[in-house]
Amino acid sequence: MSKIRILLISTVIIAISGCQTKQESTQLKSAELQHLFSERTVESYNLINGSTSFTYYGKDGQVSQKRYWENRKGKWRISDNMICLQMAHKSESCRAVYLEGDRYYKYRADDQGQPQKIIRYRQFLTGNRI
Repeated sequence: MSKIRILLISTVIIAISGCQTKQESTQLKSAELQHLFSERTVESYNLINGSTSFTYYGKDGQVSQKRYWENRKGKWRISDNMICLQMAHKSESCRAVYLEGDRYYKYRADDQGQPQKIIRYRQFLTGNRI
């Protein structure tokens, strides 16, 4: 083999070995969601617009949120392995939450019906911190 061909093969092997594999993704079940969110203040980072919010999920189904320096109120519940939120004057939306590595993400369907990450949950703090 010529030196150029050996160099090319070595470069391809190095490039392939540097590729990362996709992390395992697991959808949380209803009981896991209940345990993760109930009576906790959750910091959420919106992957679409870059905003951060803090939301307290009360045991009674009430939710309080601080977003854009404003306070919002609403309701939350768990249904069919999804977390459902209904903020004041908005319709309810239910979304799946996945664990990927050591991070939690909330997904919605994009315009083509494909799953799209929309929220990364940064931390889950015990109690109402709002």
